[in-house]
Amino acid sequence: MPGIDFPDSGDVDGHDGDFENLTDDEDDDGATAGSPEDEPLALPSDFSTSERRELGLDSLAVFERRIRVGHAYDLLDAVKQSINHQGAFLVDKRKHARGQKDNTRSQKQVSAAAARTRSLAQLYNYNRDRLIALSDGEPSDVLKSISLKDDLKSKNWRVPRQQGDSREECAWIWTVVPPWTSPAEADAWQLEVDRVQWFRARADMTRVKEEINKLHAEFKRACLGFESMAVSWDACTASSDLSDGAKAYAKKKADMYRKLGSQCAAAFAKARKDPGEKWDYSSVSTAHLPTKFTQGLE
Repeated sequence: MPGIDFPDSGDVDGHDGDFENLTDDEDDDGATAGSPEDEPLALPSDFSTSERRELGLDSLAVFERRIRVGHAYDLLDAVKQSINHQGAFLVDKRKHARGQKDNTRSQKQVSAAAARTRSLAQLYNYNRDRLIALSDGEPSDVLKSISLKDDLKSKNWRVPRQQGDSREECAWIWTVVPPWTSPAEADAWQLEVDRVQWFRARADMTRVKEEINKLHAEFKRACLGFESMAVSWDACTASSDLSDGAKAYAKKKADMYRKLGSQCAAAFAKARKDPGEKWDYSSVSTAHLPTKFTQGLE
């Protein structure tokens, strides 16, 4: 048992009841103490490497590090859940809030969720700093810090992509897996993430091909329409009921439509970057893709 100087009964009895007048908020010097959350715990992470070695805290530092590694992943899960809650509140506001009263109440929920997300992210970053303090330098098993500006974002996978979404990269917090996860489970999780991204990219490709097919059809119909109008005006010039001036006007209109058709065909040929005989882009070929991405397409 460590040597602790306990006061004897005489010292206590001779205190004349001063213990009854002491409060929990007063320390030995009579100063007011702070809140319990601000009380330093003197954990191994509060000391430098040399100080831990001198004080014999190396074994305790190992246990604290294990606890903080697990706590880091718990905080990371809490951050992701809070972001999802924030997004759910925002969707609910846009869908159901009507009027100033409802919008104010819904905005308070969104703001509270956003504040909780930032608080959890700051707590995660503090825990990460403690992990680095328990290690020499910045080891590879310590996760990255959370950027309060760039990483606390999430996309609603239920809505179509918008312009500029393809240039945005998913935050790292959504793809990380704990180190105690088995390789098979980690590969399965990464595969699921890749499949989600691949199916969304495939849907975007299908929409692009639909728009290309529409443009191709519009170009083709425009060229055929100009040619049809030119033929119709040429037919008018063969009529004997028209005067020479009307026939000249008809020839002028026929030349105009032929010129427009030539310009449209030239613009189409200049804009396209594929063989001239290819018109249909609706078919999607998956023969060149790995089987892991195409499972479930049939």
